[in-house]
Amino acid sequence: MSGAIGGRHLAAVTLIAISVTACDSGHDAGTPTAKAKASPATEHEARVLSQQQLEDAVVDAHDLPGVRVEEIGMGTEGVGNGVIHAARRTNTSPSLCAPVSAAVDGASGYTPAASVQRTVDSEGRGAILTLVSYHPADTARVLSELRTALKSCKQYTAGPMRATYEDIEATNAPSQGDDGIAFRLKLILTPDDDALPDEEVLKTPVSVTAIRHGSTLAIYKTTSDSIGKPASIPSDLVNAQSKLLDAAAHTTE
Repeated sequence: MSGAIGGRHLAAVTLIAISVTACDSGHDAGTPTAKAKASPATEHEARVLSQQQLEDAVVDAHDLPGVRVEEIGMGTEGVGNGVIHAARRTNTSPSLCAPVSAAVDGASGYTPAASVQRTVDSEGRGAILTLVSYHPADTARVLSELRTALKSCKQYTAGPMRATYEDIEATNAPSQGDDGIAFRLKLILTPDDDALPDEEVLKTPVSVTAIRHGSTLAIYKTTSDSIGKPASIPSDLVNAQSKLLDAAAHTTE
């Protein structure tokens, strides 16, 4: 890999890893095309976690020794807390891939009640962790729409950087939580206009897992640090965070 490609690869992955949904708001596609009815328990009994409850539920070194967790945009009001908005379907082409595109950014087509986003390092591997609390009726719909989209979405372009993803496929569903979906895809990085003639298109593996805990979704995303190497979300992170969210989501005050 040339130095020019390596530099662009690192910069692009860093920018894409930070959610671009802070720039998007509103659900402009009308009624969702693939509504799923939440179970009665989800609709009527799920506890909607507040902003403070979500922040308190983020995994730390007490829950997972050795983990390093940081706010995104530390020292600002910024990206770390409360920045997930409803993603516009028109910002993704083709629009049928909108639920997939939103999930990659830790979002959906629905407005959350609260949200937290962190960078996490565990076992020497990094990930973006997003916790999003929804109104109970919306939570199951988010996963239903994502599950439907993954059946037909194979490639899409989205976001202000017009990032392109392809080779999208569902993987084994996670065992944690009340429901969950996992998928992988590849981020396409094309050479700049001033690139050398022999510089080639790079395809960076990305993995995403979304797990429902009551009315809260935990979305984990990681990008491979090496071209051709699969992206792997740390299993100890998912296990530790799931325990915390299960306790928070299903404990009555």
